Amino acid sequence: MNAARDQGLIASASRGDERAFGMLYDQHIEAVYLQALAELGSEDDAQDVAQEVFAIAWRKLGKIRLVSGSALPWLLTTCRNVTANRLRSNQRRPVTENLDDVGPTMADTEPFEKAVDSQHLVSRVEGEVATMSFLDQQVYRSVFHDGLSYDEAAEALSISSSSVRKRLNRVRTRLRAKFGEER
Repeated sequence: MNAARDQGLIASASRGDERAFGMLYDQHIEAVYLQALAELGSEDDAQDVAQEVFAIAWRKLGKIRLVSGSALPWLLTTCRNVTANRLRSNQRRPVTENLDDVGPTMADTEPFEKAVDSQHLVSRVEGEVATMSFLDQQVYRSVFHDGLSYDEAAEALSISSSSVRKRLNRVRTRLRAKFGEER
């Protein structure tokens, strides 16, 4: 890992260079993910936290404090904070139902093959989204996964609402072109 390289990548990303941010992401995602995994014990939660850390980094590029030229200490500290917030949030959620009282399962209400096909399509869509620019991925996740409005997503990502609309339209167009007839 070339820590001195981080300063140049952050400077370029601050000027809107998504590729530079992607390189920073590629350089540090594994360390951030592994820390989140160690703290949470869940691969899905660790992936969510790692993505959130880099979304925060994108929004706060000008505030990232480098240590010996490396952004990794800042990213790992942010990861610890996001993880702690997630753990606190999980502790506050009361268990409201007994699993025996859940009612019919998906296997009872929908043919198994259809459920498998739907899950396969969702996985393929997520894979396609993962090949898009980092900011397009963040817009997609903010609106579709986090349920944010366009204005809320714009504020969270520090971009304009019209940029959210344009990027989301680009994502939808690309997904329709690739998967439109598979619905």
